[in-house]
Amino acid sequence: MALEAYPDSSFLFSLVATDKHTPRASQYMLRSATSLVFTPLHRTELRNALRNAEGRKEISHEECRTAFTLVEEDLAEKFLVHTAVEWTNIFRRADTLSEIHASETGQRTIDLIHVAMALECEARTFLTFDNRQRKLAKAAGLEVKP
Repeated sequence: MALEAYPDSSFLFSLVATDKHTPRASQYMLRSATSLVFTPLHRTELRNALRNAEGRKEISHEECRTAFTLVEEDLAEKFLVHTAVEWTNIFRRADTLSEIHASETGQRTIDLIHVAMALECEARTFLTFDNRQRKLAKAAGLEVKP
């Protein structure tokens, strides 16, 4: 099942915890009313980002736990959709993206993996607040929001 939009972890974080991007993320989701791809990488990266934010005192322990609960509720309501990925294909596509873009723009591996996953999931829209990922996703032919 192809979903329209692929969020990176920065976008997901802004949906379930409060940061400077939360208003834009929430506003985008209200306007688009679309379900989002959610992979095992999202789960691990998002939960780690929440724990790190708690450790840096950017969010409280209660806010962190509430965010974990929101993710589970969003999965149950199909707002976030568990999406299986073929990791071999993801890494091959990430390597191809690296070959094309890394020498010119410099790319982190996680950026390559997120964009490769979006492409493999046949998403048309890439949701991020990360400037490196924005540039790479655009270069790979994805529409980038918000």
